[in-house]
Amino acid sequence: MGNTFERIVTGTLEYMKNSGLKSMVLGISGGIDSSVCAAVCWEVVRREPTLEFYGVSLPCSTNERVEVGTASKIGKAFFKDGNFWETNLQGTFECVGALCSEHILNTPLSQGNIKARLRNIYLRDLAGKTGGLVIDTDNLSEHYTGFFTIHGDQGDLNPIGDLWKHEVYELAEWLVSEYLTDEAQKDALRDSMSLVPTDGNGVQAGGDLAQIAPSLKNYNELDDILKTYIEYTGHHTEEYLIALDELNQKYGEETVSRVVERYRRSEFKRKPLPVKISLS
Repeated sequence: MGNTFERIVTGTLEYMKNSGLKSMVLGISGGIDSSVCAAVCWEVVRREPTLEFYGVSLPCSTNERVEVGTASKIGKAFFKDGNFWETNLQGTFECVGALCSEHILNTPLSQGNIKARLRNIYLRDLAGKTGGLVIDTDNLSEHYTGFFTIHGDQGDLNPIGDLWKHEVYELAEWLVSEYLTDEAQKDALRDSMSLVPTDGNGVQAGGDLAQIAPSLKNYNELDDILKTYIEYTGHHTEEYLIALDELNQKYGEETVSRVVERYRRSEFKRKPLPVKISLS
């Protein structure tokens, strides 16, 4: 994981220098993805002190208290004084949510999307004021299951975008055991690693995996299904049928089907936006 961390840090630093940007802005949820990104950006600023690094926790009532508390610990550990704060968005969400439900009632999913887009507005405004960009925190597992909100929890630069979710955990474990020396940073990362991953929007009880497929035990299983299916997708060969059968035997046909269907249904999210109608 040492080489992975070094490549992520140097790539992020190179992008910031080449773009002439002055700051990185990160939304801190307390979850493992934003926490690892905080460690990455902290290291970038340690190597290039002229860059500023801002972090904001933007909870609503659907965020668990332990998540908000962990976000605060990450903020205190990885940001210099004055560059991290918490702003509660519940009142703003209630106003916007009421406005959006005037003609068609909101659903739990639509309410979650509103929250994600409000967070995006706040972070992008801060990036604009400080001459910077918003750090994206999605990983490959979320990317391929569509576990993000378009124009919501999407940023400009993604340090962990080439890592599967289980690899994000592995990187966090390496940071704690091999790299970081500050006890407050290590303790904050340990707390983040122990949390059940959620979207913070209260869409469904049980966390992110419960939304994808309730019978999944961990992200290693989800990533195994996704990687195998993506490798063979579009190739209905004997190898594909053998691989699919093996997945069904390992995880159950219903679980595999749910993951595959989510991958298929979220394909539109992975296309460049806006979609242009070609006239040529």
